[in-house]
Amino acid sequence: MKITNFTNIQYSLAYDILCSSIPSRGERDALYPTFCRIIEGGSSKKHSHFEAELFFIVSGQGLMSINNEVSVVGSGDLIQIPPFSMHELKNTGASDVVFLSVYSEDYEVQKLPVQALITAAPPTPNGPLHLGHISGPYLSCDILQRYLLQRSVKATSHSGTDDHQNYVGERARALNIDPEIFRQKMRSRIDAGFKKMKIEFNEFVEPKKNSDYQKKILNFTQRIIDAGLIEKETLALPYCDHCAQFLVDALIDGICPSCEHPSKGGCENCGLVVPPQDLHLAQCSQCQTLATRKTASVYVFALSQYLPLIADDLAALSLPPRLRKLVDRVYRNKNLKVLVSHPDPNRQGIQLPGSDQALHVWFEMAAHYESFALLDQTWIHCFGFDNSFHYLLFIPAILKALNPRSKLPNSVISNEFLLLDEQKFSTSRNHAIWADEFELNADHLRLFLALNRPAQTQSNYSVDDFQNFSNDLQRQLQLLAKGPNQSLAPSGTQPVQRIFAKCNRFTRDMDLYLSPQNFDLRAASRCLLAFIDASIQEIENPQLKRLMLQTLIPMMNPFMPEEAAKLLSAINKQTVLLQNSGIGAV
Repeated sequence: MKITNFTNIQYSLAYDILCSSIPSRGERDALYPTFCRIIEGGSSKKHSHFEAELFFIVSGQGLMSINNEVSVVGSGDLIQIPPFSMHELKNTGASDVVFLSVYSEDYEVQKLPVQALITAAPPTPNGPLHLGHISGPYLSCDILQRYLLQRSVKATSHSGTDDHQNYVGERARALNIDPEIFRQKMRSRIDAGFKKMKIEFNEFVEPKKNSDYQKKILNFTQRIIDAGLIEKETLALPYCDHCAQFLVDALIDGICPSCEHPSKGGCENCGLVVPPQDLHLAQCSQCQTLATRKTASVYVFALSQYLPLIADDLAALSLPPRLRKLVDRVYRNKNLKVLVSHPDPNRQGIQLPGSDQALHVWFEMAAHYESFALLDQTWIHCFGFDNSFHYLLFIPAILKALNPRSKLPNSVISNEFLLLDEQKFSTSRNHAIWADEFELNADHLRLFLALNRPAQTQSNYSVDDFQNFSNDLQRQLQLLAKGPNQSLAPSGTQPVQRIFAKCNRFTRDMDLYLSPQNFDLRAASRCLLAFIDASIQEIENPQLKRLMLQTLIPMMNPFMPEEAAKLLSAINKQTVLLQNSGIGAV
């Protein structure tokens, strides 16, 4: 026990006030407490730092300023100062302000929600899932849900197939297959791909077969029309005289007017979405004939007019630089309109009553997401960069215009493209590794894809890189599952304390990386692999090894559920052997 009396202590000048640090108790303390005094009329220097800090006012009265928010404080008040916050304390009383400052170099892990819904952008059934799809929204959604469930959060997940995209019918036409037969076959392969990758959803809708879903979309459409939020305009849309069809989405090839990259209306390079008539050098994707123009009366949504409604919600989101740049670019456009309906003689989409037009699939998505935007519980949405225009701007704006209570997701998890041998995965060119046909270790693949996730930049998958990774990981897991040398005596107190510190730091780091607000699969995967290696170093000490594995397995489970179960079974068997040999638990 160490007692220090602070009645007569020596102060030194720091931050323009008198400070006296409480002596350190060890090589590295978690907390750094300091007694401070501000003389009458004085104030602390306005400053900020990366550490979180607490002020406990012992006596006196003052004005506390944190990021220009000012409050009167006095004896007994506890003040929480977030990291990187400009703060200052002024003495406004007739005596010294005495307070205790406590700061920590450790970060704060944000509190998890009680309930959470995690949604993932629906895959289009114009082909099976490939590993590029898996590495994006779906693996993130699954790992996050598994983690939250382990943390006692009531987490549910939702997705479905994007059945009404004309990409489905166009791919079926190219393969000379009936569109509905083709869609159902691809839906089955998508389900099989998720199963192979151990990705599960609580709800996975099938719009083509769900009459309640279709009624919901049409009801939403009527409410939007009645509210005057979409209006009919006669537009000169791109048209193919040779194929006698209007060109929208899968049927059009053009150049993005913003970045001059190839685009079908939604640019995969810069993320900007423009109406088909604004594409440069538009041509038919079927016959490559340059488009002419033909007028049609269609519904449009004046997006720019309603963007101010969601400005505060967008500002509250933590977005990567590319997404923030896209948002800023769209806000600078003062006359951007989004297509809500389009001519659809082949009846591939949900038909607008009394017309030959279909609702555009992204308007349909807005209708479907309405219920999520009105939830009281936390909503986390996972999607690719190429869909960010719709999920961050179009859908929130139209929902907010209809109902001011609508909100954006509380957190968004976005991704860029995963490349295959430095080229983009492509369903049409068959440049892909299909998830449902993957024959190697799917658990190892989950961790490999998480480790190389294309979070803010593109990343690459190669068969050789994965095979080397899988071989090394298999060797490590076999070492962990191997029983220790049971002739060793139990360890002393110091090694156990050292391992406790490692386990605590590992758990805290993983909690940070897997929280919805800071979600970072790449960092979490690196942390997991480092702890696997650290656990192997304790392999000959049964007590320390068991302690580390008991910490490792729960954090390993969201990434590799099957391997985690195998390892748990192995250490349970080892525990029985150790108990029979007379070596107790830590």
